[in-house]
Amino acid sequence: MFPLHSFLQTLFQFVKALIGNVTKRMHRSAAVLTAGCMVISVVTFSTVGFGGSGRNALAAYNQVHPGDEDELEDDPGAAVFGEALVNDLLEQGVDAEAFADAAVAASSEEASADGRIGLDESGLFAEAKSREISAGGQIGQTVIGGVLEQDTRAKLESGRAIRERVGQAQKEARMQQVADAAERAAEEVRKKEEEARREALRIPYTEEDYQVMLKIVQAEAGGCDEKGKILVANVVMNRVRSSKFPNSIKSVVYERSQFSPVIDGSINRVKVSAETIECVNRALDGEDYSQGALFFMNRRASQSGNVSWFDGRLTYLFQHEAHEFFK
Repeated sequence: MFPLHSFLQTLFQFVKALIGNVTKRMHRSAAVLTAGCMVISVVTFSTVGFGGSGRNALAAYNQVHPGDEDELEDDPGAAVFGEALVNDLLEQGVDAEAFADAAVAASSEEASADGRIGLDESGLFAEAKSREISAGGQIGQTVIGGVLEQDTRAKLESGRAIRERVGQAQKEARMQQVADAAERAAEEVRKKEEEARREALRIPYTEEDYQVMLKIVQAEAGGCDEKGKILVANVVMNRVRSSKFPNSIKSVVYERSQFSPVIDGSINRVKVSAETIECVNRALDGEDYSQGALFFMNRRASQSGNVSWFDGRLTYLFQHEAHEFFK
């Protein structure tokens, strides 16, 4: 304990002699310096000096400055720094103000260094962020470009599909137009052929011929359908055109032993229906289903001799309802 006390007294006298003729500012600096040296000395002697008595010195100092023991023990760097500072003061005799200025400069330089480090770190951070943003921008541009490319490709494909559908629709429309035109042309041909055929089947007739035709059709086929009525009129007209029979309707109908209604006189007692009139008009206009037939008979209503003559002398064509047609 004594060596520490003597050292502190010696240190105090040295500092007092060193700063005896200085200003108040220098006194304050000296006081600060003295206190700092005391602390440094305590730390130094407690860690590297006086052997086992260092702990006792530190305990004594702790009585004067309670609560500082842990702080001093926990900061070995402060001890090294304090020892180096005392050595410089003893060897070079540096005055307190220069020391204070140097401390301030060192503190300022440290702060500046910290600032530079901060700025450097900030610069690196900013650069990193800039690169990140740039990379993000490039990624965003790439994504946007990809989306735009896909959208453009989709639009092109959609437009191509639309053009193909339109082209196909136009092609189908043209084909349909051609088909319709061909159908119309074919229909025109059919109409002309039918008109020519009907024209060839028409025969000249008078009003008297017309009335006779109405009566014979009603008498022979009054109970038949429209086709049956037209077939009877067709047979009469075929005979008019044939060189084997007379050349008028009346003459054909009233030829001897040809039509049973004429034979029995029922031709004069019939009442012509509207349907019969329509069917006769259609037959006279050229509607024909007869296949050139010149004869017809009702097998069940005909005499056996007549049936035998039909079967033995004529060519059978077809049957419609009760009538069989021959040529």
